[in-house]
Amino acid sequence: MKYPHIKHRYALRIFTSVIMLGVITLGVIMLGVMMFWQNMAVADDYPQSQILLETDKTIAGETLQYPQSGQAKVTAVIINIPPGTSTGWHQHNVPLVAYLLSGELEMEYANGKRVQFKTGQALMEAMTVAHIGSNLGTVPAQIFVAFLGDGKTEFTQLANSPSTPPATPDASATLDLVELAKLDNRLSIDIRYATPNNFMSKPLYTSARPMLQRPAAEALKRAHDRLRAAGYGLIVLDAYRPWQVTREMWDEHPQHRTYLSDPLKGSRHNRGCAVDVTLLNLASGKEVSMPSAYDEFTERAHPDYKGGSLEQREARDLLRSAMEAEGYTVYQNEWWHFDYSGWETYPIMNQPL
Repeated sequence: MKYPHIKHRYALRIFTSVIMLGVITLGVIMLGVMMFWQNMAVADDYPQSQILLETDKTIAGETLQYPQSGQAKVTAVIINIPPGTSTGWHQHNVPLVAYLLSGELEMEYANGKRVQFKTGQALMEAMTVAHIGSNLGTVPAQIFVAFLGDGKTEFTQLANSPSTPPATPDASATLDLVELAKLDNRLSIDIRYATPNNFMSKPLYTSARPMLQRPAAEALKRAHDRLRAAGYGLIVLDAYRPWQVTREMWDEHPQHRTYLSDPLKGSRHNRGCAVDVTLLNLASGKEVSMPSAYDEFTERAHPDYKGGSLEQREARDLLRSAMEAEGYTVYQNEWWHFDYSGWETYPIMNQPL
C-alpha cells in the first residue's frame, strides 16, 4: 500500500534541510569574506615599515655591547657636514646607529676600509676603530644619529689619523735622498709647504730642504743645464714629501682630491721621485708667468690647457720639454709636477722634514 502523504512529507524535509545547509554555507562564506576585507582594512591602515638595519656588529666588525651598569640613555642628534669638508678623525665610546637623510659621505676607517654612504642608507658605526667622514658631494650631508649610551660616557672623542704608510713590498731600489741645493747650487729654492703660503695655509715642513732620490736629482740638474742655455733657471717648489703630509692634505681638503694623492696608495713625492718646479728668467731675476699659479686647482693648471697668453703657454711647454728630455713625465693635472721614471721601484717614505 502506498502512502503518498508520507513520501511528500519526507521529500519536503529533505528539501528544507538542503535549503538550510545552503544558507549556512553561504553565511560562512559571507562571514569569511567580511573577515577578509576587515583584515585587509587593518593591513591598509597600519603603517608600512621597512627594516633599515639589523645587526649585532658594527661596520668594523666589533660586537655590540650595551651598558653593563647604570641607566641606559639614548641621545638622538642630526649632524650636518658641508660639501668639501670632513669630520676629522674620531672614534666613539658608545654604540650608535646612523641614517643618512640627505647627501653622501665617504667613510674611511683606520684599518684601510672605505665605505660610500648614500642617502637612505643606515649603518652601525664603528666604535674603537678610528674613522673619518668626508663630504665629496655638492650639497650638505645630513645624518640622523642615535647614541646608545649610559648618561655618563662621552659619546665621541678625537683620534689621530693613521701614521703607517702603505706597504711597498715590491720596491727594490736603494734609498739615496740627495739635497738638491747641495747637488746644484744654481737652483732657486721656494718650498711653499715650509711656510703658510700654500693651499693648506700653514707650514707642513719644519725645514726647506728639497730632496730627491739620486737618479732623479741628477736628471733634474741636467734639465736645469738645458734651461740655462735658453736663458732660464729652475725654481724648486717641492720635492720629497713625507707620507703623513699627504695624509693630512687628503683628509683636510676633500674638495681638491682630483689634484691630491690618495694616502692609501702613496704618491711619487712620498718616494722621493717627484718634483714641483717653475721657471726663473735669468735676465730679470723674476719668476716666469705661467697659465696658472702654483697649486691652483683648476683646469688652467693642466699641462695641455689652451688658455692663457701665448708667452705663458710657451714657457710652460719649454719647461715640460726640458724635463721630459731627462726622463721626467708631467702630471696630467699640474704643469709644475714631474715624476721621474722608475718611481715605482722606490718605497713610500715617512721621514719627516
